[in-house]
Order: sequence, then structure tokens, then C-alpha cells
Amino acid sequence: MATVTFDNATRVYPGTERPAVAGLSLSVGDGEFLVLAGPAGCGKSTVLRMLAGLEEMDSGRVLIGGRDATAVPAKDRDVAMVFQNYALYPHMSVADNLGFALKIAGVPDAERAARVREAARLLELEEVLDLRPQALSGDQRQRVAMGRAVVRRPQVFLMDEPLANLDAALRARTRAQIASLARRLGITTVYATHDQAEAMALGDRVAVLREGVLQQVATPHELYARPANQFVAGFIGTPD
Repeated sequence: MATVTFDNATRVYPGTERPAVAGLSLSVGDGEFLVLAGPAGCGKSTVLRMLAGLEEMDSGRVLIGGRDATAVPAKDRDVAMVFQNYALYPHMSVADNLGFALKIAGVPDAERAARVREAARLLELEEVLDLRPQALSGDQRQRVAMGRAVVRRPQVFLMDEPLANLDAALRARTRAQIASLARRLGITTVYATHDQAEAMALGDRVAVLREGVLQQVATPHELYARPANQFVAGFIGTPD
């Protein structure tokens, strides 16, 4: 587990004038579940990618566990990212998908098998370990994608719109599973979504972004009771 800190982080994509993320200063507590919320194009994915080391910052720093990780390669940051498109290997079984990163990292077979079984139990995947992704339902594929992060036991989970491809009923069910899993494991989690109901249901705190600028960070209750401005009020659906 670890804290995460963005210190005046800015990212401007080549050929654009407006920063994708502008001067972001934000701290995430050890074991906290923080939701990055805002409409499409507000900078949520860029924030996650900067934290993962997949996107360079033009200025500012990012710290993980109190250590400056700005120049640390992605593979050495000890974070695990879950994408909305699952990114599973179609030719591998669920068990092999879950354990692939551990195999590449040289984790011994016995330990790898134990960690795969543990993740499968936590995510209710024990009965599908021998199946390939194409034989799974959408929510099962998403749980496999989450399981690949779980087995790594990272310092930080990053989740980028992980429920976007699920229908409403499955979104609600999987949302509850994610919240339960993250709190049970106690791993610092940063979760991006454009869905205000999802943000308010999941987050210990919610950080609302607009056009790359942080508008407010607060608990769901505080956001609803005391939105910082009209944009936040409109996004979370606060009554006039």
C-alpha cells in the first residue's frame, strides 16, 4: 500500500494549446479509494496514465509512497492498471491470463498458482479458470482483468472506466464487487469514471475535473452538500 501525490502536474499534448491536465495538485491516502470524475475529455485518463508512467508530464511531479516517481519507468512503479477494454489474451485460459504477469516476473510456479487461486476466489472465478475469454460474459471478463491486477499485489490500483462496457444491471453488481474488493485488500485505488452515480457510490473521496483542471475534491456527502461551483453541482446532480 502507498500514498499517491500529484504536485503541480501538467500535461500538454503536442499540437494542442489547452493542457490535458493543468497544475494538478492532489493527494491520495494510503488505502484510500479515490474517484476521478468528470465528463469525457476532462483529463481523467491522462491523470491515470501519468501515474502509471505511460504518459510523460511536461511539468510537476508524481510521488508514490512518498518517493518521487516522476522519472521511474512504468514497469518499476508497482502499480496495476485495469482498462475498460479488458485487454485479455484470447488464446490463454482465465488461469493463464491471471498468472501471466507473475510468470513474466519469475514468480515460482507454486506461489503463482496460489495467488491465482486466491484472486479467483475473491472474484468468484473459480469455476471458469479453464475457460478462454471468448467463453465468458462481460462481467466475468472484467473480473478477470481485475484479477490480473490483484495477483500482482501492487501498491496502487488504477481503474480507467472499467465498467463502461457493461449494461446497467451488471454495472451495479460489479460496482459493488469492486468496492468490496478494494476495501478488503486495502490497496490504494484511483478510479476514473464519467458516471456521477458511480463516483458517488464508490469513492471515499471524489475529485471532480473539468477541462484538465481540478474543481473540487471531497467526500461524496460534502460534494452533494457543498459543491464548490455550478459545474460541480451540475455534474453530481445537486438540486437548485
